Amino acid sequence: MEQWKKRVRRTCVGVLILAIALRLGGSTLSAMTQEDKFQAAAFLLYLQTGYSSIPEEMEPQGTEPVYTQPEETAPTVYVFPTLAEPQEVLTFERKQADSLDIKYGGDYRPDLGALLEEPVELDFSGDEPRILIIHTHATESYTQESGWEYTSSGNYRTLDENYNVLRVGEAMADILNEAGIPTLHDRTLHDYPSYNSSYDRALETIEYYVNQYPSIQMVIDVHRDAIEDSSGNQLPTSALVSGKPSAQVMLVMGTDEGGLTHPDWEDNLSWALKLQTQMDRLHPGLARPVSLRTQRFNQHATPGSILVEIGTAGDTLQSALTAGEAFAHMLAQTIQDLGLT
Repeated sequence: MEQWKKRVRRTCVGVLILAIALRLGGSTLSAMTQEDKFQAAAFLLYLQTGYSSIPEEMEPQGTEPVYTQPEETAPTVYVFPTLAEPQEVLTFERKQADSLDIKYGGDYRPDLGALLEEPVELDFSGDEPRILIIHTHATESYTQESGWEYTSSGNYRTLDENYNVLRVGEAMADILNEAGIPTLHDRTLHDYPSYNSSYDRALETIEYYVNQYPSIQMVIDVHRDAIEDSSGNQLPTSALVSGKPSAQVMLVMGTDEGGLTHPDWEDNLSWALKLQTQMDRLHPGLARPVSLRTQRFNQHATPGSILVEIGTAGDTLQSALTAGEAFAHMLAQTIQDLGLT
């Protein structure tokens, strides 16, 4: 009985509102368009029953994009926004360091605010190579999924360049080159056939390129991380990039605390902190805490060197590609906004 009374009240109110609207607008039913009549009828039906008759495709959609896993096995290409012309040169302030999340692996506690404020001395202009992407552990791979299977060469490792971190590095290099930042991508398997001394072999590669191209400002060593639970199961990371599922990104920065020569490690960290700040601004949730370690990770080779962990062994290659592409777009945008091109 009470439900019936509510329907009667809703109907009366609806009729009254419609009558007033027609009276004020000077409209008649004959002058109403088909769409107007449809909307009016739908409105009255809603008032009477509490249900909408508007087809699903006409319902207003939320602002959050919905990602649907494609049926095809090829990766879905997400078109990131093109680089926008900066309104003013990007700057960083000490107070922004308060929101930075750092995981310390040693005793060093640098002044993050001071490092964030330091000017960037890197030069990414010109036609000569400015960025070198390498892989100290090139055979690192991801969790297999349907349509993305590969032949393993070890535990979450493969020699197939279409399914290990070389695929991620290639996607990143393509984006940077398309943005007008000359980038080289080295495909050497420094961790095969022997994993030991991978960093020594990677350093030889870096020194070769830097000698050949003194214009190189930045070396990006692209890895994939591994996180296990107490039972030894590989855990994935999770982020959203414009509504699309993505792995997370972690910057691993070295120091001289372990005893190896690295006098300018704070310059590298200053650059990494700016990139971390930009990731947090452009893609909240994409970045894991910066890991500051006692090792140097060959980052003494150039003042812009960083080590980037794109996802983990628990992530899929598709989610890692999304993360790597987002990082590359962020890097290109930051370089442009800082006026370094």
